[in-house]
Amino acid sequence: METKFVTIHGDEWKKEDVEEPIEWAKTKAWKIEVWSSDSENWDHDHCQICWWKLHKSKDLEHGQGYHNHENDNWVCTECHDQFLNTL
Repeated sequence: METKFVTIHGDEWKKEDVEEPIEWAKTKAWKIEVWSSDSENWDHDHCQICWWKLHKSKDLEHGQGYHNHENDNWVCTECHDQFLNTL
């Protein structure tokens, strides 16, 4: 069986390694937002698919993502656009 790969933020991933978090993320409602935290002790989050670091930054690749308020998770814009954007 041939291994399939996807590219996320310039890195090659085995597709099988991200399939489960992608399927989970498809069941959630996501809203694009500038990253922020309600806690002074919390300075970043990670994309639930690729673990890209999201934090306060003028660089939108790190400073903006898709937020799910139901369980306070984040997905980076690249993963959202590549795997979740159904438009």
